[in-house]
Formats: sequence, C-alpha cells, structure tokens
Amino acid sequence: MAIDITVDHAVATLTDGTQLRTPFWRIDSDRDGHHLAMLAAQHGNEVQGIEVARRFADLCAEQLVAGTVTLVPYANLLAIRHRRHSSDLGPEQPGRESQGFNMQQAWPGDPDGNDIERVVYALDAKVIAHSDRLVDMHCWNHFWAAAVLARSDNGVAVQMAEATDLPFVMWRNSPAPEADIATSSHLMYSRGGVSMAIELSGQYQMREAEVDRGLRAMANVAKVLDMIPGEPEIIDGPMLEPLAGNDVVVEAPCSGIFMQSGLEPGQRVVQGLKLGHIVRDDDLETVVVRSPACGRLWKYGRHDMKCDVRLPDQHPYASEGDMLALIVQACGPERE
Repeated sequence: MAIDITVDHAVATLTDGTQLRTPFWRIDSDRDGHHLAMLAAQHGNEVQGIEVARRFADLCAEQLVAGTVTLVPYANLLAIRHRRHSSDLGPEQPGRESQGFNMQQAWPGDPDGNDIERVVYALDAKVIAHSDRLVDMHCWNHFWAAAVLARSDNGVAVQMAEATDLPFVMWRNSPAPEADIATSSHLMYSRGGVSMAIELSGQYQMREAEVDRGLRAMANVAKVLDMIPGEPEIIDGPMLEPLAGNDVVVEAPCSGIFMQSGLEPGQRVVQGLKLGHIVRDDDLETVVVRSPACGRLWKYGRHDMKCDVRLPDQHPYASEGDMLALIVQACGPERE
C-alpha cells in the first residue's frame, strides 16, 4: 500500500494585500476511511501541539491503513510570530481581551473580514470542509493537568475522548441550535462531523512528557477510528471529571513561600501524601502540606488567573487561604 504524503498551504490574502501561506501535511492511505484533521496552535502561546503534529505525521506515514489525515501545526501563524495568544494582544493581556482576533472564536471565517477571519476562511476551505473528524489541540497553563473536552451526547465523541487516555475529561453538551458558529468544533458538528478539543499542560514551552502524551492521544484516536492498526494504548486511565462535585481544594494554612514536592498536575495522590511545604514569613517555621484525599492533581502550585501572561501570577508566595492544589477524587481505589 502506497501512502502519499504532501505539504500544501491554505493561502489567505490579508488586509494589507500580502499573502499568508499556512502549511499543512496531508497523509493519504489511498483507501476509504475517515478524514481526520488536527489543528494545533490556534493560539500563539499554545505550541506543544506543533511537535505532536510532526511526530504524528511520521507515525501515519508508516502505519496509516485507511482514510486521510490532515495536520495543521501552525494554525495561527500571525499569533505565533507575535508570540502571544492572539495577534492583537500586548504584554500581560490574556486571551479573553482579544478584540476579534481570537482564532478559536472566528470560524468559519470571512474572506473580507479582519486578518484572522481571512486566515480561518482559508483553513476551512482547504482543511476543515474536507474532514469528518477533528482534534483541536490547545495548551493551558502549566499549573493545570492535561484534559480532553468532548460532547457527552455523541457516541463517537465519547469513544474518541476516552481513547485519549488523558488524566481528565470535561464533558460538554451540544450548543443550542440557534447558536452562532464560532469554534472549529462547532463548525464540524454543524456539518455532520465529530470533534473534540485537547488541552495539554504548559504554554510558551515544549515539554517532552506532554508532547508524548499528545502523540499517544492522537495515535489512540486514529486506532478507534480504524485508521491505524492496533488497540488504544491506555496507561493512565481511568480519566476523572473535574468540576463534578468531587473536587477537594487544598488551601495554604499560613503565609509564606510554597515549595512543591516535585509532583506534576495529573499525577495520582493518596491521602497523607506530602504535596509540599510552606516556609512561614513570620517565624520561619516549616509547615508541611499534605493531601487530604485520594485522587488526581487537577491543579497544583500557587498561582493566579493570569499566570499564562503575568509573572507575578506565577509567584510561589502564598497568603493564608490561597489555593495550593485542587484534587479530583476518584470513585474507586487509587494506586500510589
């Protein structure tokens, strides 16, 4: 069987008359099957999916047995080259302050719109419109564990999500029928396809463990879609669902610098495990912080909401009552 690998471009004419050429890989098995698309780096500070796409392209070149795979590693070149979430943002501005340049909210685009709407329109015409399955790969801040976001009312979406073997799953309901199309996932569903989003842990950085996690997720999805042979490789399962009434917040018992114990978001913990310690800023006593429950670390480390764009929000100094960890309890017994 001959596997055809090509590099193509989605070409957008920007408002200044210049052209932006967004490259993508297309791997064709020359056999019937699904057309699986992956978008990476819709936001310019969420870059780990770029390397996931490269490695998955190599894997598909060797193992694809059915269908077609299209991989867009640099979905938002404007924001990537700007080195920020969206191309209209300045220093310490979070993504929610973007004024119409947040790619994730610009689908299906507009050939006569602003620059990002034009890029989206070109990507839709060349990639999304030809696909029936979509993985939209993002990254949130490194204090949060990786998770998959998928619709719970679609059997294929559930199958794909569970195959990713990520630490956490966040189930979503279908949008209201009258809702405007905004995300690539919503657009895919409006055309009869299936989509899900992945959030890896860590922005502005390339972390080997997270890239490997993302690659395994993509390979597992391709397996359940019968595009590459074999059964999904499940290492970390079962996934847990945060924000479902089973979260335990660990608060700072005093003020001072919080020294973490070398754990990672997504890691399993047992009750009594040392999460870290605080060096008090009044009497220099060391206060040990332990896990009050068994489960997984959904969030870990002292941080504030804008930690993705502000260094002060990453500072390890904790005031009494600050959140140091958020543990999602498991329904069954936990392994050490």
